Amino acid sequence: MGEQYKVDLHELDNVVRQLKRLQGDMDEPSQKVKYSTTIPKTAFGKDFLEATDLSSAHDDMQEYMSQVVKALQDLIRDFGDKTERSRGAYEDQEHDTKVSMNG
Repeated sequence: MGEQYKVDLHELDNVVRQLKRLQGDMDEPSQKVKYSTTIPKTAFGKDFLEATDLSSAHDDMQEYMSQVVKALQDLIRDFGDKTERSRGAYEDQEHDTKVSMNG
């Protein structure tokens, strides 16, 4: 006979909840990287040969970090959406199976 498989829908619900919480928690780092790490160009000095290079390197790193945080947010959102859809599909299948067994 075929083996039986059971999916714990409660655990999938927990995963979705945790991912949504994590997604919300990522808003703060995103805002900090974007707005709290800005250094004015004048802070790197005046009449300092490398000031422009330092300022540019800072801007590049700030942009890179923003992209990293956004990529993490997108990954978390995508995984959460897929987990939620999977949970719904399992629930639908469970319901269909019960209906078909009860005639």
